[in-house]
Amino acid sequence: MTALKQSFDHIQDRPQPMTKRWFLSSIALAALMLQTGCETAQSTFDNVANVWAKPIVYACPDYRVLRDAARLVTFRAGPGRDLIDVDAEARIGDANLECLTYVDKETFKGHMEARFQVIFGARRGPANKTRRTVLPYFVSVTDKNRNVLYREAFKIAVDFRGNQTTVQFPGELIKLELPLSSEISSADYIIYTGFALDRAQLEYNQDNP
Repeated sequence: MTALKQSFDHIQDRPQPMTKRWFLSSIALAALMLQTGCETAQSTFDNVANVWAKPIVYACPDYRVLRDAARLVTFRAGPGRDLIDVDAEARIGDANLECLTYVDKETFKGHMEARFQVIFGARRGPANKTRRTVLPYFVSVTDKNRNVLYREAFKIAVDFRGNQTTVQFPGELIKLELPLSSEISSADYIIYTGFALDRAQLEYNQDNP
């Protein structure tokens, strides 16, 4: 037994083979790389999470319904301008505005997508026999100095179905792209809307508020 023990002790005292030492070193290196990789991945995740957690968001620009162009009254053909001659009357009561900001956090350059939708109300007049009318309107964008940067005309058809004499409805969803930079923010824009009136219609609104 003593000889067997001595032989076993002798084997334990031998230097470890190169292959075994290399294997243990590889395990240690792999563990270190795994730890470093985890820290790098965690750091990358934290950076990405930080970017998405704090996006640049600007408030929507102001919008205004022009008072003198917020009403449209149309008459049947002829000189009559009494109540019995009214074909249709429409008003712009308000508008819906939603905005999405796309801006680079380093350069502050990008744009805002403004989604603008006018809310209409319309009444069928005594002279309207077709139960239908068409409303022309516009949307424009200006800077703070009221320089017109964009203007587009639209038309929307209105049907008075059955016994309907009044209707309320939203207009077309209009997407506006507003450039942004370190010098220009959404507060530098103003959105305007109103009916596209001729001179006689404008004067009628001013004379009959």
